[in-house]
Amino acid sequence: MKPPTLRIFLLTGLFLWLPATNGWSQSATFSLTTSQGSTLEIFSQLDPLAINSIHSWELVLYTADGARLNGAQMSVVGGMPDHDHGLPTSPVVTGEIAPGRYLLEGVRFHMPGRWLLRFDVTSAQGRESATLEFQL
Repeated sequence: MKPPTLRIFLLTGLFLWLPATNGWSQSATFSLTTSQGSTLEIFSQLDPLAINSIHSWELVLYTADGARLNGAQMSVVGGMPDHDHGLPTSPVVTGEIAPGRYLLEGVRFHMPGRWLLRFDVTSAQGRESATLEFQL
């Protein structure tokens, strides 16, 4: 039987062998332009994003002229188009935590790969959407 320290060394060697920049993590800050020219900035509670961790995102919405967009209703849908399935959770925008700043709760990614999220926004300006695509 091998000593426990040898087993730990072998496992550590396996993890060190995995490339560090192969898409297993990604910066958690994104900026998107909506279909009507607004800007949606996304800040994750986790940085880098991680698999199987439920977390929240803050969404900051600006009009095309750079003013914070208050009183919007937002929703998000998404999944992994290469695997033909949606998100493992149902994230919900639970409120506007500051003018133009919204809290999206219940975000979780359960496997590595290409993810696609669509943000739908309804406000006094009308309806608009933005799509986020990233590799995890």
